[in-house]
Amino acid sequence: MSQALLERHASDMHPGDRCVDRYADGRSLTSRRSQKAEALVEFVARQYAGHTNLQVVDFGCADGAMPVLLLRSAVGAWFERVTGITLLDYNDLPEKPAFKHPRFCRLIADLEGSLDSLDLPWGTCDLVLATAFLHYLRRPETAFRHAAKLLRPGGLLAASMPHPLLLRLRRRGLGTWLRPNNRIRHFEYPNWWRAVANSCGFDELERRAIQWCGLRRTAALERLLRRHVRAGSFGANVLVVYRKR
Repeated sequence: MSQALLERHASDMHPGDRCVDRYADGRSLTSRRSQKAEALVEFVARQYAGHTNLQVVDFGCADGAMPVLLLRSAVGAWFERVTGITLLDYNDLPEKPAFKHPRFCRLIADLEGSLDSLDLPWGTCDLVLATAFLHYLRRPETAFRHAAKLLRPGGLLAASMPHPLLLRLRRRGLGTWLRPNNRIRHFEYPNWWRAVANSCGFDELERRAIQWCGLRRTAALERLLRRHVRAGSFGANVLVVYRKR
């Protein structure tokens, strides 16, 4: 199923469309983004079967590779528009081109500031994505408030972050084997979000460990932690889905 979900993306790739992470020393993130796309396509297929004209906003879209992967996937025809918002402190700002799709628009904004002036589907959005992104914010709770203003009643927020142990290892680095990522600012696991989500009008719908480890070194860290940490269904990431009341 995974290959079929991304088959359209592979056939539509252009020579310059390599999924390169411009925020982590130029390493290829093709594997990680493919894994994430597979998980999100399955999630959308399960939650929105039979729906069309979906309005989606992706927080922390970076260069837009993930939204375009979704638009080119088996569920892409269900989306009327996907708007991505990239963080101001990413290394690829407007001078570096975003991935293109006729139903995708990328905006540059401070996600910890006001978004009121942006052309967004306020109050009518069906789905907000905040995947592998919240740990880059100084005040992650701001993303929940923005999502609450965007979503219609019953709309979904899909939020994820890596396991805190994995985040701390990535933040510190491991010598020359894994370079430190000093952009990681937050280490809280999703239990911390419950009070914030509830105060913003969200109910937790589901939570599950998922895998989109991507880089071989990150995958090796995940295997090490799974072996030595009693973490139950440990995954490189956890996906939590909230429904707006």
